[in-house]
Amino acid sequence: MNIVEKLHSDSTPSGNAQADNALWSQPNKFARPPGIEVNGASVTIHGYQEFEISPRNIRPRPMDQPLRRKKKLAQVFFEPDFLAGKTVLDIGANGGFFSFWACQNGARQVVSLDMDKAYLALIREAQAVLGWRRIRPIHAKLQNWQEPADLVLAFAMVHWLYSCTANYGSLEAVVAKLAGLTRSILLIEWVAPDDAAILGFKHTEWNPGVDKAGYNVEAFEGALRQHFHKVEAIGPTSATRMLYACRRQCHEVTLHPHLPMLAPAEQVISSRCLCDYKETKYYSRVYAEASTDRIIKQTTLGLALHEAEILKRLQGEYFPRVVSAEQRSGYSVVIMERIHGAELAESLAEVASSPTRLAAFLREGLAVLSQLRIAIVRHRDIRLENLWVRNGHPVLIDFGWAETEDEAYLSPGGLGGLERIPEGPTCDVYSMGRVFEQIIPQNSKLFAPLLDRMLDPEWARFEPITELEQILGNLSLPEKWDVPLVFPVPRHAAARPGAQPIRTGVLAAEAARFWKRCRGYYRKVFRPSRPSR
Repeated sequence: MNIVEKLHSDSTPSGNAQADNALWSQPNKFARPPGIEVNGASVTIHGYQEFEISPRNIRPRPMDQPLRRKKKLAQVFFEPDFLAGKTVLDIGANGGFFSFWACQNGARQVVSLDMDKAYLALIREAQAVLGWRRIRPIHAKLQNWQEPADLVLAFAMVHWLYSCTANYGSLEAVVAKLAGLTRSILLIEWVAPDDAAILGFKHTEWNPGVDKAGYNVEAFEGALRQHFHKVEAIGPTSATRMLYACRRQCHEVTLHPHLPMLAPAEQVISSRCLCDYKETKYYSRVYAEASTDRIIKQTTLGLALHEAEILKRLQGEYFPRVVSAEQRSGYSVVIMERIHGAELAESLAEVASSPTRLAAFLREGLAVLSQLRIAIVRHRDIRLENLWVRNGHPVLIDFGWAETEDEAYLSPGGLGGLERIPEGPTCDVYSMGRVFEQIIPQNSKLFAPLLDRMLDPEWARFEPITELEQILGNLSLPEKWDVPLVFPVPRHAAARPGAQPIRTGVLAAEAARFWKRCRGYYRKVFRPSRPSR
């Protein structure tokens, strides 16, 4: 008898109490058996998660590739500068990989919540070997847990909570419970209906009497958007699973000691570690000035001063106006106008109220790109959160990593975020196209000709903005949308449906095309548009 057959013979999704109690007491019954090996001050954990841990290092074992993928995707949320002083709730902790990782990187307290006593015993034993005390292994069901945390982890849990080990009966109810426990960020893994585990175990059919809504990704993403300020699909953990990062707050506020406070804590708008680049950590803190029309931006070394110099090249309503800037000991400060408006992500219903209204906004987005090219500036970090809406018009912010064509600047990893072009240097046209993609209602094809051009890596780097403006101007748009006004969740390039890697030789082809266009630029301006591909 194979595992699936045994699973169905031992406990079927009938909702009967005996089966539910068996599942409650042994939720990992059909996973690899739990075990622990102690070698001096290091520990190896076996079971659903396979990993090795010592006081200063933690790594998944080679046979646990899913855990390796999750670790890579979640890395940014486990950096010491982010975790310092924060609390973590690890739901369905299993062997405790993420609990130990969080503790190792400075979390103030970690709760490892699980229904399996054997795995909780492993966590206790391993923590004793390591000499740690900040992990609290708790034997409880999620629906009985009420203590919130700054960072909440829900890996491979949503299908269980839907109608198996819990009986929420709808994805909205599951997400609402998790949102209520999350102070700052929820990392949650979506498990698709065609996942092998669901097909074998029938998690979503366990309690058919409480099924209130469908189990599908549209309902899941809709629930996330309803309960969180910002939602991103940060990458696949398998062919049928996707990891999402969901934020409750508009801005991260971590009052680290690396920058001296310039104003009382209540005036801090945001405060975070930007990156670790060439053995230097770069921090940023933004304060609301006494005057409601200005903000103070403070950064490590000369980053703020550099931003001020870049912004002085740019004029007009699409960019913040600099008031003053100065270099101080170990950090720099820029005072600039405060943008009275809202993040673009919060203004979608306004800017996309109709196809023609959105077309006008997209035209201004192209004007932003045109102004950057005229000033010979590459922003390099165009993303949804770096665009604001003021009086209905776009404003591009955060020029700290920008550079000019005649002067390169620092290039830390992660520039461009989810909107970054898949390969090669950053590309402002491609990144703006990814922003456009997120503010066009989901499944609408009205702006497909524009997106196809901007999101083609071979064309985006050298596409004349005038051609994009012409494509947009030639679109025939109806007065009303052809689809419901629902917007897609931002996805990393690798997480986009149908995403393909750039073809071999593309960089050489781009370089050749660039020089050809330079030689024939003026002739090119008056040439008819290229035929469609």
